[in-house]
Amino acid sequence: MERSHETCKINLKSNKERLSMDNNTYIYILTDTLVKKNALLDKLLAITALQEEYFHDFNPDMEAFERTLSEKDEYIEQINQLDEGFERIYHYVKEEISTRRLEHREQIEHLQELIRQITDKSTKMQGTEMRIKNKIEAYFLGKKKEIKNLKISNRTASNYYNNMYNQQVGESFFLDKKK
Repeated sequence: MERSHETCKINLKSNKERLSMDNNTYIYILTDTLVKKNALLDKLLAITALQEEYFHDFNPDMEAFERTLSEKDEYIEQINQLDEGFERIYHYVKEEISTRRLEHREQIEHLQELIRQITDKSTKMQGTEMRIKNKIEAYFLGKKKEIKNLKISNRTASNYYNNMYNQQVGESFFLDKKK
């Protein structure tokens, strides 16, 4: 009987160690997820800066801009997948982290630092995206005005030709009527 009780204590201790090891693994996965997200945000920032450069000219390369949009969509999809995985894993280890803050202090501080970096990059990206949006709106407003002026010019030319065609053929406007 004594031996059975000792075996239960060892199994219980073993289970706690395994649970702690699993939680450490999960915390490592959380850290790795944030590192990957941070790297993807760096790539997004570089693409966003490139997009902003496209609109420094009055005649931006819209095809290149479209290509960067496709590339950004891929990175954003990857970030969304990382966020979903992070949320699921965090939900699983949230209680462990909050109840054993001292044991996981270094890991928590590292996670917090990564989250600060991600937040800073996200804020920077939002500002750049807003500037790009304003430049795109200004660009298309200018194009809209060009199209409107072109339509007015075409309508004016068409009216002129119609008026000239509708005048009587053979009569000149400056015909000398003294004869």
